[in-house]
Amino acid sequence: MNDLVDPVARCPRSLVIERPRPLPNKDECWFYHYIDLPGGETLTGAWDIRGRFEQYIGGYPTAGKTVLDIGTAGGFLAFSAEQAGATVTALDCRHAIEFDRIPFRGALHHIERRDWMPFGQDHLTRMQNGFWYAWHKLGSRVQVSYTPLVELGFVDDRFDVVMAGATVEHLADPVSAIGRMARVAKEAVIVAFTDVGNTEELTMQPMNPWLNPEWDHSWWVLSRGLYKRVFENLGFEVVFVPSSACRPVTDGWEEVARHTIIARRVQEPS
Repeated sequence: MNDLVDPVARCPRSLVIERPRPLPNKDECWFYHYIDLPGGETLTGAWDIRGRFEQYIGGYPTAGKTVLDIGTAGGFLAFSAEQAGATVTALDCRHAIEFDRIPFRGALHHIERRDWMPFGQDHLTRMQNGFWYAWHKLGSRVQVSYTPLVELGFVDDRFDVVMAGATVEHLADPVSAIGRMARVAKEAVIVAFTDVGNTEELTMQPMNPWLNPEWDHSWWVLSRGLYKRVFENLGFEVVFVPSSACRPVTDGWEEVARHTIIARRVQEPS
């Protein structure tokens, strides 16, 4: 009988920190947020939350704390927390194989994922390049770990604050992901700028009609009651704070209002 590789043994007990990558060419990058850089350069992206970091994370204090930024993308939240006085680790996907998509019969991701993978990996690489471009230009000291969320269930690392901005709606299994975030949070979990269902019932509904393959990356809206239940099960108390962001549209800017969920630990794990 062949020996099987123990998958748990391959999960490190501590997050693996990336060596800083060299400054990429700008045309090799994709930027998620607008970021103002020294020298007057501005990176343009899908969302603009410049000057809104504090309200975006619900006013939660980060100065002097250790912060884990889940799904960092272009790094805006990580860099903002660093500028606010936090010691920050940014976490994102290691490989496009981690991306789940809403299945459609004609979608390449569904019918032949091997053929889709180069497209997904190219997007991820360009997004990672966008992070490192801003990291160099800002003179940042944020540490980076490319670690699948599932592996947070095995690491010994702990952070004062774990935050995830506009992330849970892109996860096929957000409840398990919240559990992994809470596991490594000593003080608080911040689920920033996300739609919240306005009911105390325990519900999770599709974020859109699931009819358009172009929106195959937007999954669920969790209800207020479900967020409360999940976090209470984990030993946290929850408050919901209004938050907002702008995004560019054809004729200018659109102001978008959502909520930020602040979960504070009130009970230690048993």
